[in-house]
Parts: sequence; structure tokens; C-alpha cells
Amino acid sequence: MICDRLHRHLCVSQTWQIVLPLLLLGICLAQPARAETADGLPAAESVTYDQVLADPDNIELSYLYAISQIRRSDLLGASATLDRLILLAPKEPNIRALRAIVLYRLDNLREAEKEFADLLTLDLDPELRRGIERYAGELDRRGQQTRMNLLTSIGYQYDTNRAGAPNSGQVRTFLGTFDLEGEGRKEDDHSLTSLIRFGIEHDLATQNRNTLFGSVSGYGADQFQLDDFDTVDLSAQIGGRFEFGAIFLTPSISHDHLIMDGDSYIDSIGASLRADMRINDPVNLWIRGDMAWIDYANTTLYPTGDLQSGGDVGITVGSDFYIGTDHRLTVSATHHGYNSDQDWESFVGERVNINHTWLIGGGAFLLTDVFAEYDNYDMADPITGETERDDWIYRGRLTLGVPVQTLVGAEEWPTLLDGLTISIYGEYYRADSNITNYEYDNARGGMTISKRWQF
Repeated sequence: MICDRLHRHLCVSQTWQIVLPLLLLGICLAQPARAETADGLPAAESVTYDQVLADPDNIELSYLYAISQIRRSDLLGASATLDRLILLAPKEPNIRALRAIVLYRLDNLREAEKEFADLLTLDLDPELRRGIERYAGELDRRGQQTRMNLLTSIGYQYDTNRAGAPNSGQVRTFLGTFDLEGEGRKEDDHSLTSLIRFGIEHDLATQNRNTLFGSVSGYGADQFQLDDFDTVDLSAQIGGRFEFGAIFLTPSISHDHLIMDGDSYIDSIGASLRADMRINDPVNLWIRGDMAWIDYANTTLYPTGDLQSGGDVGITVGSDFYIGTDHRLTVSATHHGYNSDQDWESFVGERVNINHTWLIGGGAFLLTDVFAEYDNYDMADPITGETERDDWIYRGRLTLGVPVQTLVGAEEWPTLLDGLTISIYGEYYRADSNITNYEYDNARGGMTISKRWQF
């Protein structure tokens, strides 16, 4: 079976194709509960500033206008509108609750905490009280200097081409073209997956928002038929987020250890530095540099794996666009190079990535990710002949997550089951190449059920 560096990279990246959406799932679940509409705001018609000017003492009209401002991501404007409304109707709980939520989103945590505490002493509608209690609970958590979380998941996955075999069913060498036999051919398979991840954050005693973080995780995939591709992936990461005026810097280092069919296969040590700059409320610009040393080991399945070891260095520029209160669109471009001791394993690549996150409501979310990449190798592989290799790689992925409480429509829910979420995902991966050995595709889909604890 022919399995080059790109093919093997697919084996490695499968782990994180499962893990990363789940981590995003955890982030989404960590947000306070949303109510009534998809964006968590009361159902209301859009109101303009001219309407408010025409009737400035109309409390209901101004309240609806504040909701319209929030939906446009104009949180500062909404805060000013609600401050004025508090003067007109100081005892109206819905106005005070909306103002407290705006203060929370503006990171004015001290004033938001006081407002939530005062609201909880009032006689409130049960649904409004539940929402305020969730916000207040999250605020208490954010006020902790050290925060920990645990994410666990079990799932099922189906792959149409788990081994990444060439679509042609053949392998080309300098001696000629031969038909693949046995496990070298394209074959589908099923697997059971599991994940556990522990994360910790610690706020430093500084005036700025400076935080240290770390995590350890373990992932496993047990194939039904292709036991050679049974996978265990162990990883750890440490880093920090540091504020310097309008700039946030996030350095981190990581280690990843991949085991396939019981054999240690890849050790990767990496470092990353990301800089973020929030241009305005809806736009965030960022740039990230990455470097890693990837050490392949010889195994029974890949007896010449060590020939692929090398360093991967890249730089990515991107922008996050926050659309309303429930959508984030991220567009990025990456230039990177892989430098191996063997020139036919070394390449320079360009990638474009588009990611969209949609918080649907009720804790549900939809993640969409597509990328396209072009890799140009330094020289021809001596096994395949004299042609220099060029690859074009494409991937599209959808992940839908829904809390079980939302799925069953339960108003009352055991605290122990908070954060229990079902997600389904589908993905299509395709690699085109000027050398048929490296042309293959794989469609995969699966389902996971996960639970997140926060301490």
C-alpha cells in the first residue's frame, strides 16, 4: 500500500477533525442560555432611531429599539438607550435584565454582577429568572481566578476510504504501473471514537486581562475492520493570553503523540504565536505564526516512516467578522513550508480557509468549515519517476450540535445533565495530484454525545 506524507497527515488530522469541533462546542455551551428567539433576544419588531425621536417617552418603543441595537452589534448604543430607560422605569425587571446582559457582553462585569444580584431578589417570571441565574452563574465563574473544565465524548464514525487509498486502484512507480492488492485498495470502515480533555485557565494578578492556560487530552478510534488504523492520540498544550493596549498576544507550545495499531508513529512538538486586534465591535484582525518539528517513526504498517520527518513552518493572516449576535465568519490565508531531510518529501503550500459559526438558539450551533490548498514539492519522488509533484487539496465540513435538553424540549432539566450535547457531522476530503498515487478522496460522517463540566 502506498501511503505518502500527505496520506499519513490525513491519518493524524482525523483526530483533530473530531476534537476541534467539540472544543468549539464546549465554547458555545459555555455561553449563557438563550431564550425566545434564535439570537436570545425577546421577539420584537425592528425599530429605528427616528421612531424613538418621534416619541421619546414611549418606554416600550425605546426598549424595542435597544433590542434592535443589540442585533446590530451596537452594544454601546444599546447601553446608552437602556441607561435612559432605567431612569424612566427603574423598577421594570425586563429593562434591568436586558441592561445587565448588555453590561455583561461589554465586559463591565462588576456592574453587571450587581444588577444580576439585585434582580434575583425580585419576584420574576420563572423563565426570566432562569436566564438571569445562568448569566449570574457564568459571571461568578468568570470572576474566579482559576477556572477548570472537563470535556468527555463518545461517538461513531464512518469513512468511505479510511486508508486513503488512490482512487485509481493503482500505484505508479519508475518500473511501471501496478494494481493495488489487499488492504492497499480503497475500503470503507466504521469506528467507535472517544475523547477526554481537561483544561485550566488562571488569571494573573494584573490590571490587564492576562491569562495562563493549559490542557491535556486523549482521543481514541477503534476501527471495526481496518485494525491497522486503530488510533490513540495524546496531546498537551500550555500558553497564555496577554493584553497590550488594543493588541492581544497568545503564545503557546504543544506536544502531540500519535499511536497507530499499538505502535508509536508520530511525535510533534510545536510553538505558536497569535496577535489579535479588535478593529471595532464586528471586526477582529489577527496574524499567527506556527512552527513544529514532526518526527515519524518506522512501524510495521509504515516501515520507512522516518524518511518523512521534518519541520513545518507557516504564517496565517485572517479576520473574524461578527454578524449580529449569532454569526461569526472567519476568513484566513496561510503560507507554509515543510522541510524534510528528503527533498521529495519537502514542499511549499498555500491555503485559504473559510469558517462560519452560527449560534442557532437554545444552545444549538452549526459549524461550517471549507478550505483549499496547493502544495508544490521540491523534487520528484524517486519511486514514482521524474515528474515533480503538485497537489491540490479540498475539504468541506459541517457540524451540528444540539443540547439534549433542547432536543427533547424539556423546560426542567437535571443539573447533572447540563451541557449534555449531541452533535452530528459530515465531511468530504479530496486530494488531486499530477501523480495518480496521491489522488484520493474520503467522505466521513458520524455522531457524538458529549458532556462538559466546569469547576
